[in-house]
Amino acid sequence: MKIGLTGGIGCGKSTVVQFFAQAGWRTIETDALVRDCLASDATVHAALCEHWGKAVFHADGTVDRKAVAARVFSDTQELAWLEALLHPLVRQAWEAAIALAPEANWLVEIPLLFEKRLETEFDLIVCITSPADVVERRMVHRGYSGDEIVQRRHRQMPLEEKARRADCVISNAGSLEFLNQQTTRLIAQTHTH
Repeated sequence: MKIGLTGGIGCGKSTVVQFFAQAGWRTIETDALVRDCLASDATVHAALCEHWGKAVFHADGTVDRKAVAARVFSDTQELAWLEALLHPLVRQAWEAAIALAPEANWLVEIPLLFEKRLETEFDLIVCITSPADVVERRMVHRGYSGDEIVQRRHRQMPLEEKARRADCVISNAGSLEFLNQQTTRLIAQTHTH
């Protein structure tokens, strides 16, 4: 079974990934794959350096993710350039992982699943939704400014649209227990198929 997990920013995707992992599923978070690419992929480093110069690197040669974010979230063309560089690498990484154990139960968390038209890659698409005020609190708590939250939201398909397209919706209004109950029920249902 392959489940694609999506949802808006700050909706609790990582928490649901943890619940699936605890239930014995193999899980992949594409945001983590992006971080890995930025941290250690020499080809990516070379491309970033050629495109933006030293401005997006720390003195020790590591990528300054905040500097990269500042460039891409305020400029659609820069974001498109970065996605064209990273997304194929990220997709290769999760496809290769699944290919090593295709019979296992997999949960792949992809924030831009619908935007990148990856629906056909999965048996089931799950979308996590959260009320805007709950998301706002979470994002502020993580250190994002109001502007940054709005910018990131605008880069994604509206949450209502994602929920409409998904096979299954999990609502996360802030209670960890309620989120866990819904996830546990969903996992139980997938085993009966």
